[in-house]
Amino acid sequence: MPEATTFVTASYIVKDEEELLGASLAAVAPFVDEIVVYDTGSRDRTVAIAREHGATVVEGFWDDDFGAARNRALEHCTGEWVLSVDADEVVHGDPRAWRRSLRLATTDSFALEVVSSSYADGGAEHRAMVARVLRRSHCRFEGMLHEVIVGRWGAVSQVQNSTIFLRHYGYTAVYMRERNKGARNLALAEAALEKARGGGRTVEPDLVINVARSATLAGDHAKALRTFATLDLDSLPDGSGLIAGPTVLVSALALSDLTTARRWIDRMEAWGESKHVCSAMRAQVSMAEGDWNRAEDLLRGLEDDVHRTSAQFRADAHTDQLITCVARQGRGAEAAELLLSHVTTGRSGISPVSALLLVEETADGAARLAAALPDALVKPFLAQLQTCLAEVTAGFFEALWTRTGHRPSLLAAVARQWPSMTVDEALRWSLRLREAGLEDLCPLRRIAAAAGQRDTTTRIVCAGVLHEIGETWITPALEAMLAVVPDDQVDNVVASLTRYAPALAASLVPA
Repeated sequence: MPEATTFVTASYIVKDEEELLGASLAAVAPFVDEIVVYDTGSRDRTVAIAREHGATVVEGFWDDDFGAARNRALEHCTGEWVLSVDADEVVHGDPRAWRRSLRLATTDSFALEVVSSSYADGGAEHRAMVARVLRRSHCRFEGMLHEVIVGRWGAVSQVQNSTIFLRHYGYTAVYMRERNKGARNLALAEAALEKARGGGRTVEPDLVINVARSATLAGDHAKALRTFATLDLDSLPDGSGLIAGPTVLVSALALSDLTTARRWIDRMEAWGESKHVCSAMRAQVSMAEGDWNRAEDLLRGLEDDVHRTSAQFRADAHTDQLITCVARQGRGAEAAELLLSHVTTGRSGISPVSALLLVEETADGAARLAAALPDALVKPFLAQLQTCLAEVTAGFFEALWTRTGHRPSLLAAVARQWPSMTVDEALRWSLRLREAGLEDLCPLRRIAAAAGQRDTTTRIVCAGVLHEIGETWITPALEAMLAVVPDDQVDNVVASLTRYAPALAASLVPA
């Protein structure tokens, strides 16, 4: 028999999400029969994009309460099941297996794995299990921040659903800066905690944990540790402690509070966390102490496992740390080979500058790195390397040029390096930029016009090349520079021009 028209609904709450919403809506469509988008006051194209994708749009309001907003969205859903998705998430999985799992379900709620990466489509990964699926007639949301699924009339059963997962783009470094998520979450978490205290209710430890985790996200590690310190670990529920532990470790390491880090790792082990998860945490503490050998031993002993919270633990997620440990022990060539192998997975979070410096330890390292780099990491590498000195990136950028893709991004990145380019590099990249129709980014032009930023001889040579190819606008500036060349430097200037602008050089030599 055919399924009901609205067996599954995707539910969103959004505000000013035009950048990411379209991709999320397109991805979720095969998994649901209906999409409901509850907008809380967008001023960009968010509402229009939602309608273009066939969503039912509800123009609502925002009251600093995620749970309340999700419940208002829920009122407009008609599906038996509701999948709660954020605009910065994309659904992956098997639509048929997903629907079959819901038809056979004996539970009222499911948790899904949410995978976040440091870059848009690559870099270091973080995995967590989050309740996102509910049977509409039996469940609702509760909580101003990090809202949870609860039963309408009592406890709700919940299990993991592995037929789909969500890839989350909202915690990339760039997106976090643009949206100021840390400060927003901290304000909401503190408001929820104060509301509970003001109402005379017993304060749930999860509300305190939300404040501390949000403080870590906002970069206020001292506040985070002060808040975590108010928890009674002897009475803290295991599940709450296991959620809090990794965040405690982040702030403790940021402040070099290794005593707190060790105490929480011991607690997590007592609460039943995977031994491999705990070993990975202990390795981070050893690295903070500079005990690279001990950290390496711990990291090499890791195996794929499952967190007590049911999220997947991947041993290779800690390969970057292993590479660092090996390099710090003076085994640069070995570390470089580990990096070149690991970077192909797309899950490396080592900084591009560190990667370039490390591969210098092996033959043709820059070229091998350019060849190994997956597409997901090319743009992040270019974004971070474009402000480096050209001498550091020259071999890597030249090798990357031989690849067929990403040339526009590469040209844009290289164009920003004109302050440190040699004349030969400026000539080579100027030609490529001009062939791509990007004359305005020509390094020769930028160097020639950079009074006070490049030496006069280099500026004269670049201006001479432009003059020789018919760019007459540079002539007045070129003449002005030539007029002030000291007598003892004339021969050097003419010699340089003879190589790059021979016709101009000949005109400067007396007959």
